[in-house]
Amino acid sequence: MNLMQPPVCAPKVEGFMLKPEYWIKKIGDAEKLILDEGEIIEFNKKSFRKMRSRGFEEWLYDLKKYPKEITKEKLLNTMKSYSSKEVFPDKTCYDIHGNKITETVKKEVLYQANFDGIPDEISVELGMLIKRADVMAFPTDIFFAEKPETIDLNLFQLTILPVGSPVAILHKSKNRKWYFVQSTICKGWIKRENIALARNEKEVFDYLETDKFLIVTESRVETEPNPFVKEISNILFQMGDKIPLIEFNKIPESIPVGNLHAQSAEGCYVVKIPVKDEDGYLQFRLALIARSNDIYEGYLPYTKKNIIRQAFKLLGERYGWNGMFKRRDCAQFIMDIYSTMNIIIPCYTKMQEEGTAGESVKFTGSIKDRENILNQLKPGDPIYLKGHVVMYLGKDVNNYYIIHSGAGYGITNKDGSIKPVTVHGVFIAEVHQLLMSGEKSYLEAFTTARKFQ
Repeated sequence: MNLMQPPVCAPKVEGFMLKPEYWIKKIGDAEKLILDEGEIIEFNKKSFRKMRSRGFEEWLYDLKKYPKEITKEKLLNTMKSYSSKEVFPDKTCYDIHGNKITETVKKEVLYQANFDGIPDEISVELGMLIKRADVMAFPTDIFFAEKPETIDLNLFQLTILPVGSPVAILHKSKNRKWYFVQSTICKGWIKRENIALARNEKEVFDYLETDKFLIVTESRVETEPNPFVKEISNILFQMGDKIPLIEFNKIPESIPVGNLHAQSAEGCYVVKIPVKDEDGYLQFRLALIARSNDIYEGYLPYTKKNIIRQAFKLLGERYGWNGMFKRRDCAQFIMDIYSTMNIIIPCYTKMQEEGTAGESVKFTGSIKDRENILNQLKPGDPIYLKGHVVMYLGKDVNNYYIIHSGAGYGITNKDGSIKPVTVHGVFIAEVHQLLMSGEKSYLEAFTTARKFQ
């Protein structure tokens, strides 16, 4: 059968390799549990402990243990890595239109960070996200790019948090439009409009710890549009997000009740999502998610088959630096896939490589030595290199393959020069392929493989 449009692939990648089934059938124990539910809980506890011991606690934080009060010194220390005066860029930066950002604008951004408004003692408030929201290094909507041509990379974008994320609120911007927060996986500035204040801890953690929930197992889903209740309409969730279900006997006849133009629950799941009341405090509303979406009741079983299937659901999607464009970068690609199986890992490559529980396999030696190390890995294992992470797929004849959200690769021209090839998306590559920089191959750049088990 001739395809109307054959797929565009990297060198040594064939069209049949773009299907997860091709790789899954090569795995002898694809459906064997890597860890069961109890073992996963213990694995996650080990990751939290290891992150804390490595000094990475603020990138994997158990908010149940966050103190009710902190000092000014503690807050400034928390802000030091991304959000302090010392790390604010003093070089020339460019806005979304490629124009130079003026010193006046820079000063205003620092002014809004409200460093002089931090009290000696801070009462910590608990909140919850009511919308998927960017976490920023500084409280501004202004795009800060390193070069006029790099408007796909905001220097201030730290990560993105899903609806329902709990946050400890530590500080407010000068104009009160932004909160500086500590979340489970990061710290930074979030728009105040995206956070509802909690009246007590119980309502937050009861919501998070429910045993009846959906897991989003496709790239993204939305609640169904509701013209009568806008705050529950088209709420975005992405792969790995957990959405609480309500009890069957509490399902209403429609949302809202008593409206003959309202949608009923037929063909849908009824879920509970956080919203704000008139005073800005947390409450919960019912919403609908169509059962036709790729979603799962509870966590997916932790198997190699499921890891590979989840990875291929993201194939071809745009690279999104720290969650930009409602997409994923390399580390979030790995994080979201594993979160569908309740494996909790950080959102940055360094912390995944050094701070997560499990086994580490170091890459050293010659090309042959490195190939022998690949032979020890299993499909689905993440492999790290400087500032990047890929997922191992397996071997085909004498070639080894990976899938990842990356910038691209290099090709050697006939004259020996290197041609960089842009991808900036999720793609499959063979490990002997050059990096986009051309300095070495992926295989030569690998530093560590991890086994999350």
